[in-house]
Amino acid sequence: MRIGITDCQKEDKYTQYVDWVLSLDPKLDIIRLSHSSGNANEISEYDGLLLAGGGDVNPALYGEAEHAALARGVNDLRDAFEFTLLRQALAADMPILGICRGMQLTNVFLGGTLHVDLVSKGFDRHTGSEGSEVQHAIAIEPNSLLSDLAGGVDGSVNSFHHQAVDRLGQGLMAVAHSPEGIIEGAEWSVKEGMPFLLLVQWHPERVKNPESTLSNNLARIFLREVSLSIANKITS
Repeated sequence: MRIGITDCQKEDKYTQYVDWVLSLDPKLDIIRLSHSSGNANEISEYDGLLLAGGGDVNPALYGEAEHAALARGVNDLRDAFEFTLLRQALAADMPILGICRGMQLTNVFLGGTLHVDLVSKGFDRHTGSEGSEVQHAIAIEPNSLLSDLAGGVDGSVNSFHHQAVDRLGQGLMAVAHSPEGIIEGAEWSVKEGMPFLLLVQWHPERVKNPESTLSNNLARIFLREVSLSIANKITS
């Protein structure tokens, strides 16, 4: 199987995504998809797309240009590049997993909006002091893909973000929330006829516990769906 992972532009962070998926299947073929390489067209050669974390999506893309000063690490070239990746992946019915920024970017691509800065909107801080991770509980909606992979129970996740989904994009439904109501997970509201799509706000690739269902099961289900997608294309 061939998996494209977007470049988060920090080598140690990117390696965590690669190691995370390779830990479940060392034979995977991984490519780094990056605006600096200009290799968006290579997505057609791959079987699944993982949208990694990183800097903020430009608020101008969702009608919040006046609050751009609250954003961090905006890269217009990366935004445009990953919009192109998403457009091609969805057109090809490719399984997609979005993590942190990947969730936010996909939501904006589908016409949704973001909270530019959670604290300024009156929400709890979801990043610790000096940029460290924090932990918080999430409530998971029953009868959702995320609930199935979590074993039907709520859980606790790591947290390292100051933005989050506000208004959901077209076709999405929220399937996990933090205690104060921040959307922590999203998927298609109607899955029939749609490619696999799962979006999470936390960082499963950083979880060290091999028993964590909200980390390892995310990778397992993503890779399972990639495998099923390959099989379906062969038989169709």
